[in-house]
Amino acid sequence: PQVNEEISVKHLPSTEPDPHVVRVGWSLDSCSTQLGEEPFSYGYGGTGKKSTNSKFENYGETFAENDVIACLVDFECGEEVEMSFMKNGKWLGVAYRVRKELLGGRALFPHVLVKNCAIEFNFGQREDTYFSVPPGFTFIQHLPVAERVRGTLGPKSKAECEILMMVGLPAAGKTTWAVKHAAANPSKKYNILGTNAIMDKMRVMGLRRQRNYAGRWDVLIQQATQCLNRLIQIAARKKRNYILDQVGRRGAEPP
Repeated sequence: PQVNEEISVKHLPSTEPDPHVVRVGWSLDSCSTQLGEEPFSYGYGGTGKKSTNSKFENYGETFAENDVIACLVDFECGEEVEMSFMKNGKWLGVAYRVRKELLGGRALFPHVLVKNCAIEFNFGQREDTYFSVPPGFTFIQHLPVAERVRGTLGPKSKAECEILMMVGLPAAGKTTWAVKHAAANPSKKYNILGTNAIMDKMRVMGLRRQRNYAGRWDVLIQQATQCLNRLIQIAARKKRNYILDQVGRRGAEPP
């Protein structure tokens, strides 16, 4: 089938110099939330870049508030799957071609990564589309149930949730163990809570933000700690599996 979805972007207030990030695309269910920063995760960002496995290349056009991006996947291209995007009804060309044998029958799921933006999705539930859909493409919601693949289901109740707490001296390998344990148990969908995990996600164009904070390591640690405190508050209300990877100290020294 040829699959389509539409995404409308709206900025939220922020005081940061580069506050708004939107990246849309497709990923396997096993991928992390960092769209376009690992294999089998394919994104297109508002900076006019496409990325997969943290390799950023120029693609299409920049997009911002009030723009509508259509994400297209074509499975009818012989031995390949083609992914392309549209901006406000304008086709931007093929962004990715992936051989089906590499996907191994695994499903691609819609994926969005945002920072300080509100987004409205159209999976086919709207009576009218934002812009006309190319011939042959079908909105995900209109696909027969038999052709859909369900993503990993989380715990049904808080009683079924798992919380693992890492204990040990600094540099003892706690974070390494946590990452490996999460990767070895993909069905658990572990969320690792810790300043190291947060800083790993604080990337600019796929590069760790530490490089941009020379001489200001304390600032980065402070921001990551504030984020962690907020994430722990949110985690207490969610039915998910967690690994708490944090010790009572300010943070490691920069690499």
